[in-house]
Amino acid sequence: MKVGFGKAVITPPVGFSLVGYFNDRRSTGIRDELYAISCVIEDMGEIFAITSVDLVWLDEQQVKRVRDTVNKETGIPDSNILIHATHTHTGPIPDNSGREIYKKGFYVEPSYLELLPFYIAGSIKMAYEDMSEVDIGAGIDRVEGIAFNRRYLIKDGRVITNPWDRVEDIVEVAGPVDDTLAVVKVEDKKTGKIKGIILNFALHPDTLGDTLISADWPGMLRAKIKEEFHNADVLVLNGPSGDINHINPEDPGRRGVEMPLSIAERLKEKTISLLEYIDMMKNPSFRIYHKKFSVPIRKVSPEQLREAKGIIRSKKLPSDSLQYMVSSALLEIAKERKRKKTLEINGCSFGNKLIILGLPGEIFTAIGMKIKELLPFRYKVLAQNSNTHLGYVPSEEAFLQDEKNMEIRPGYGTQSLVEAIGIDCSYETSPLACSVDKTAAKVFLSAVKALMGNKGRLKW
Repeated sequence: MKVGFGKAVITPPVGFSLVGYFNDRRSTGIRDELYAISCVIEDMGEIFAITSVDLVWLDEQQVKRVRDTVNKETGIPDSNILIHATHTHTGPIPDNSGREIYKKGFYVEPSYLELLPFYIAGSIKMAYEDMSEVDIGAGIDRVEGIAFNRRYLIKDGRVITNPWDRVEDIVEVAGPVDDTLAVVKVEDKKTGKIKGIILNFALHPDTLGDTLISADWPGMLRAKIKEEFHNADVLVLNGPSGDINHINPEDPGRRGVEMPLSIAERLKEKTISLLEYIDMMKNPSFRIYHKKFSVPIRKVSPEQLREAKGIIRSKKLPSDSLQYMVSSALLEIAKERKRKKTLEINGCSFGNKLIILGLPGEIFTAIGMKIKELLPFRYKVLAQNSNTHLGYVPSEEAFLQDEKNMEIRPGYGTQSLVEAIGIDCSYETSPLACSVDKTAAKVFLSAVKALMGNKGRLKW
């Protein structure tokens, strides 16, 4: 088995808008560089590429440009290229996808967007050229106390996101946390030295909130690992964390550079510990997976549409109020002609021990944990936000909680917002952030079952 690594700097010029909040934050400096880091694996004529990019997302058009370029240069099939966005909230707008409310008035030079796919493709080409014989191993452990579910049941019966302005009203957390750290070790077969490390942890990279360009905790983790293993390339894949962030309701701290540095340090310490006792595999069989499936888009009722149009026409609410933004999102969803969105899952496995899968969307942790239960492997690496921009994929339970929210307090807040901290709703299930319907979780699980049942395209 051969594996190669490659990377390219994709940091935009200072002055472009940073994406991830409702307000336009123009970048004023660079805290750390953004990268596209790639890994190419080849065994017995089968080849697969994995790329992690320090961007909030990438839509299918940008992914297609990357794949077309890579295919021309290396012959790697489109379906065998997994492109994952770590989801940093201190990076540029990467494409023209996403709700208009997230980018209205924002600025990024179109020429940057034109060049971006070529930088990403270049990192894959470098990895392709870097391939050499390796041994692969994997390990897992828990890192507790740095990831928290951000949805809470409060005293009035609602489940809302980040209720930090009413901590005294919190009854209990409304969802689980998967605090599993998975580490994949790639050793050069000749020298026995570590050639590359793949890390997988589930946590929103939204710990900073300022105007400095940064890869957030994934970039800081890479840098800390590189300090220990100078010649190793480090690739970070963010797991299903649609409802997970770093904020502990018992801790008054919210954001600042000390947050990602602390997270990175904790993950680094556990990574180094795992690397010492990693489970190395002897000549594992290599398999490649690819499955296309469709997820229904949420329906907008005539009543919802009339109400949304009325709110927009009245001009009584500030354009950055939650109710106004949700109404705008409903109108956008109603205009979409296609009622289903075609998605894909792709990945690869090593023997019966390790599987790496790329999943579309910001997936709720409960769904990710159920997917892991379906996978007949000891080590399971799930990379959300892969190959397209989809928005949130909430659990079925979360949609039911949102229906109850609307019964208890109909409608959404009318106050002006800056971001989704202390937002007075179940933000992830709102039309503002979520375009899929309540069957999405079942559809995802069915797609994974089909993949594991050899009903999808499975290369042996």
